[in-house]
Amino acid sequence: MAGRSGRTVRDLRRANRTAVLQRLYFDGPLSRFELGPATGLSSGSVSNVVADLVADGLVEEAGSVGSDGGRPRTLLRVAPASGHLIGVDVGETRVRVELFDLTLTELARAERPLTQQSPDVEAVVGHIHEGVAEVLDRAGLPPGRLLGAGIGVPGIVEHTPDLGAVVHGQTIGWDAVPLEALLRSGSPLPDTVPYLIDNGAKTLGQAEMWFGAGRGARNAVV
Repeated sequence: MAGRSGRTVRDLRRANRTAVLQRLYFDGPLSRFELGPATGLSSGSVSNVVADLVADGLVEEAGSVGSDGGRPRTLLRVAPASGHLIGVDVGETRVRVELFDLTLTELARAERPLTQQSPDVEAVVGHIHEGVAEVLDRAGLPPGRLLGAGIGVPGIVEHTPDLGAVVHGQTIGWDAVPLEALLRSGSPLPDTVPYLIDNGAKTLGQAEMWFGAGRGARNAVV
């Protein structure tokens, strides 16, 4: 059923879940009391959303904190094992692949050297495939459990409708390389797991804004 805004109850539920998960992910652990003003949701909505997320295994309790004259407030956090991510850094001298849980705790790492000044595209793709398979094997994690693989590359990344991410990297001698399509071919990951490819400097800047020196700021120079 859609309301006046055209949003259905399902849309509203999804938006509320997203709001709570985002705040717990970036600012948690938080109590239900703190989640209200942080998300703009009513206390009743927060309680319902949290109950659903706990039942789905996405959120868990993380201790308690005292309150002003009342009962201690239970702290909540995103459940670390409820999802996993892979990060790939393609540098000028090496390819690094890391596996993380949802709290960004590193679970496994693989690294492959690049010996040529202008790394061969096929070699880089092969290193990424091998590294992804290696970290998953070390952690004993099925590929389908991944939420996605983020890849930072040197160069400008163009997102196209037919080939996906295409890399223009003058410093490494890449000219319109359809990296996403090449990675998907022969990938150890199922098609349901996305490759998210962007310029390495941009991914570094985003990480600093989310979790590093730029946290809480509107703008930062990296």
